[in-house]
Amino acid sequence: MPENFQRRKVLWPWLTLLILSGAVIAGVAWDVWPRSVDLSLLRSRVPEGQPTARPPVEHVRVRLFFPQEAKATLVEQERELSRQPLFADAVRSLIQALIEGSGPQGIAPLPPTAQVRQVFLDDFGILYLDFHQGIQSVTAGDAGRAGLGVAAIVLTLTTNLSEVKRVQFLEEGEELTAQIGAADLRRPVQPYFPRDESQPPTSKAPDGEQ
Repeated sequence: MPENFQRRKVLWPWLTLLILSGAVIAGVAWDVWPRSVDLSLLRSRVPEGQPTARPPVEHVRVRLFFPQEAKATLVEQERELSRQPLFADAVRSLIQALIEGSGPQGIAPLPPTAQVRQVFLDDFGILYLDFHQGIQSVTAGDAGRAGLGVAAIVLTLTTNLSEVKRVQFLEEGEELTAQIGAADLRRPVQPYFPRDESQPPTSKAPDGEQ
C-alpha cells in the first residue's frame, strides 16, 4: 500500500502537467482552426433598400463657341459640364461638347469622328492637341467655314482653360500644314475672332522657343 501511494504521488505532477498542456493546445487550436460563417446572419443585419450614397457630381459652367450657320461669325453658348480633375480630361470634355454642337444656333466645328489622341501643355502655354487620323477633314472644303471651325476650337479652349494661351493642331503626332485664311496651322494658333485684325491668329514665338 505504501508503495502504490508513493507511485501515485510521483505520477500526479505529470498528470497535472499533461492536463494543462492539453488545455492550452485545445485553446490554440480553437483560435486558429478555420470556421465557416453564416453570411445570411450578417446580411440580415444590413437594411435593404438603402444603397450606398455616392458623392454628387460637381459641374462647371463653360463658354463654347460655334460657327454660325448663316453668318461668317461665331456664336457663344454657355453650358454646364462635369468638372474634370485632370487637365487632359477637361480638354477632352470641351472637345466633346463642341462635337455635340449647339442646336439651331450654330454648327459643330468638329465631326463626330474626331477623337483626341494625346494632350500636352508646355511651359509657354501652348496646348498640343493631337487628333487621330481624319482631323484634316476640318481644314478641307470651304476655307471660310474651316477658319470659323479653327477659331471656335481655339477660343473655347483658351477661354475655359486659363493655362492655355495658344493651340497647336496635330494629327497622329504630325503638324498640320494647312493655311486657312489668316490662320497658319503650321504654327500655334492664338485665340481670335474671324476678321478681327486687332488679334492676329498667330504670334511670334517667345524667346528661347523654336
